[in-house]
Amino acid sequence: MKNEILEIINNPDYQPLTFEDFFSLLELETLKDGELLKKTLNELVEENVLFLSKKKTRYILPKDLGYYKGKISIKNPNYGFIISDDFENDLYVSKHDFLGAYDKDIVLFKINKKSFRKGKSKDEASVVKILKRSIETLVGSIKKDKKRDSYYLETDNKDINVKVKVNNLNGSKVDDIVSLKITNYNYDYFEGDVNVVIGSSKDIGVDILSLAVEYGFSIKFNDNTIYEVNHIDSDISKETKRRRNSFDKAIYTIDGDDSKDLDDAVSIKKLDNGNYFLGVYIADVSYYVKEDSYLDKEAYSRGTSLYLADRVIPMLPVRLSNDLCSLNPNEEKLAQGLEMIVDSQGKVIESELFETVIKTKKRLTYNKCNEVLETKDCKSDKEYLEVLPDLEIMNELALILQQKNTKRGALDFDVPEGKIIVDEEGKAIDVKLIKRGVSERIIESFMILANETVAETIERMDLPFIYRVHDKPDPIKLQDLKVLSQALGYSLRAGYSTEIQKFLTSIKEEDDFLKTLVLRLMSKAIYSEENIGHFGLGSMSYTHFTSPIRRYPDLVVHRLIRKYIFDGDINASEFNALTNKISDIAIQSSKKERASIQCEYDVEDMKKAEYMSNFIGQTFEGKISSITNFGMFVTLPNTVEGLVRLKDMTDDYYMFNPTLYTLIGEKTRRKYRIGDSVLVKLTKSDKKVREIDFKLVYNKDKQEKEHGKFKKNNR
Repeated sequence: MKNEILEIINNPDYQPLTFEDFFSLLELETLKDGELLKKTLNELVEENVLFLSKKKTRYILPKDLGYYKGKISIKNPNYGFIISDDFENDLYVSKHDFLGAYDKDIVLFKINKKSFRKGKSKDEASVVKILKRSIETLVGSIKKDKKRDSYYLETDNKDINVKVKVNNLNGSKVDDIVSLKITNYNYDYFEGDVNVVIGSSKDIGVDILSLAVEYGFSIKFNDNTIYEVNHIDSDISKETKRRRNSFDKAIYTIDGDDSKDLDDAVSIKKLDNGNYFLGVYIADVSYYVKEDSYLDKEAYSRGTSLYLADRVIPMLPVRLSNDLCSLNPNEEKLAQGLEMIVDSQGKVIESELFETVIKTKKRLTYNKCNEVLETKDCKSDKEYLEVLPDLEIMNELALILQQKNTKRGALDFDVPEGKIIVDEEGKAIDVKLIKRGVSERIIESFMILANETVAETIERMDLPFIYRVHDKPDPIKLQDLKVLSQALGYSLRAGYSTEIQKFLTSIKEEDDFLKTLVLRLMSKAIYSEENIGHFGLGSMSYTHFTSPIRRYPDLVVHRLIRKYIFDGDINASEFNALTNKISDIAIQSSKKERASIQCEYDVEDMKKAEYMSNFIGQTFEGKISSITNFGMFVTLPNTVEGLVRLKDMTDDYYMFNPTLYTLIGEKTRRKYRIGDSVLVKLTKSDKKVREIDFKLVYNKDKQEKEHGKFKKNNR
């Protein structure tokens, strides 16, 4: 409903409307619809998207009263600028008109006056209300100010240049790592109360947990959730009698060596007519996690599980994620089954969704599956030879599906990924390149097919649903890539996924960096109640059904399947409210997914910096992975990336060509472009700020000497 209201008020011809006007325009009918409308309008008023008239009868746009929304940028204590969608140019703000705002705060402002700074007429603005603080919590270490007999927070946050006073320790002590809720934003200092004690600075893994908290993820479940999960009845005997059992099928899980939350399993059979039977069985988390329960509310809040180096911060408590819901071998488990008949072209010609109880035959791992598929043997586990025939049929079908997906334009970037190896103390001791084997691709292909089949099934029913969507790439960014690729001898003619897929397959090994550039110009996949298709997969209809233990949207998909298909509960009068609820879930889930991805990146950067701090002064060979106006990033074969700063390139004055992503020496005309191999010396590796700095090794003789040393040390 919120989106529909926004569509109405964003119309250039919008005139202030009453509640009754909105009710009529939105074609609402029931009392429940009216309650939802009232709630949504109140939310928009609270967010200052709408104002109420003096008589509180009509909803007015703030800009009609001279108020606007924007983000303030303060780089100088005497003045700042407001960036707003309502104005083409940034608006100047004097320090006297900050109203206590800090850099990057979202503010409500009005035009204050016209000024004639530097001989030009410019609008000046003044802040009238702070809508959202850019920094509401801080993570850091508790310290004591002995002179003042008070406590303060020591934080690594680069945006904080004031002292942070701690008013309420809430049980924390000196040198504890905590999250602080800011209560007062004074001009030259902040005040706050401890709201989460993360642990002692000496605790193993506290560095990782600190980042998770910084990104808004809870490291502990609340008491109500724990109580609820501890009182779940584990006896499923009545439920298993009600469901169809799948005990006659050979069902396997295939996961990483250290995976404990096993939420998907598969079964395969090649039929006499050449078609394939493929069963995909997903843990029925929705049986245990009831809508609007404490478990459900906390799962919604978390949105996803976080996988950070050596630890997992789960979306659901361990009793659910690793025990009751996990499809552990030889245990009866509740599942939602999707069984498909797939023809020799990879087309699903028959499918069925149903409630089931399964018992997986064996817990397989990617590494051992890859070994037995490649060598027809598995020295560490001879039992894998028994499942080899099934694995070979799986691979046969997976190759068909991959060919089908490639033909329709699915993009396969296959960008190298690194895995952080830590010791018992949680310290990074290695960074290894992850190799995707045959079995990883098998499971990926089967899960894509299952997600697509579920989405198509519900879409054909024309019912409210949550989709996984991926928009087309930005045409401007795509044009920049076309110019660069043309300069390198490649052809990228159009923005269709099939054309981009052809371009990716044409890239030579020495130009692998182009794959990264294509990946960067892609839109971000999100969740939505509206289906616009999935560009990256070349799919017209896609959802997430296969990981309800670790992703909230998948849990919602399971509930909708139960509602529509298992229970036959289809009531047109509730579609509007249901669609709005799904929209809210989609926005929240997309937001938490972005936060989790950024958190995972930051943990990787931190641990890579920790690992590389052992090699200061050593020389490495790498490839230039990105070029900016302040330097170039160099990536080592193990995926560690560091910056060569432009100011440290002292052999010449280098100019940045943004179109060709190239640095060009003014005198020497020496060029550095993305994809070039270079020798670099590690000069800095700072875990706290998650930064690695390199310097180029220039001298040719020295390059050859150092390169020889590098090869010798890395054989």
